Amino acid sequence: MKKLILVRHAKSSWADLSRGDHQRPLNKRGNRDAPEMAALLKGRVDLPDAWLSSSAVRALQTARYFLNEFGVPEIKLRVHDSIYHASVNTLLENIHKIDEEANSAILFGHNPGITYFVDELTNLGPDNIPTCGISILESDAEYWSNFEDEDIKFADYMYPKKDLKHIYG
Repeated sequence: MKKLILVRHAKSSWADLSRGDHQRPLNKRGNRDAPEMAALLKGRVDLPDAWLSSSAVRALQTARYFLNEFGVPEIKLRVHDSIYHASVNTLLENIHKIDEEANSAILFGHNPGITYFVDELTNLGPDNIPTCGISILESDAEYWSNFEDEDIKFADYMYPKKDLKHIYG
């Protein structure tokens, strides 16, 4: 069985319009939600074996909060330009390249690709995965190279406004 954790980057800033989209950092809410969601995830899953992220600043900043919470050195994070605004097929290409020894992986990416990916593979996903939303998929696949060929279970879904009631009320 393979477990895939998909994390949409936390809320990003539009304050400096001179920065290109790829360079936008997290805003105040994103810097608040990401560590909280990382702690929540840590309470629900075992340490992921493989870590992948988009090269966009906001995705990397989000990933760093999760790495820190899980006590994983940043050198374990595999950064791929192709995950930045990736299509479903491009996300699958990245997933197919995960080391077969890994039974679980976490991927930090963007919408609409993350939402489309979950919807296409499960037919049960939410209409929109919000910022810092986390979807957990489980597949009976033995290999990452055929992750989508087996039945995929939509195992868990969490996002800040639903799961961080102490912040959002």
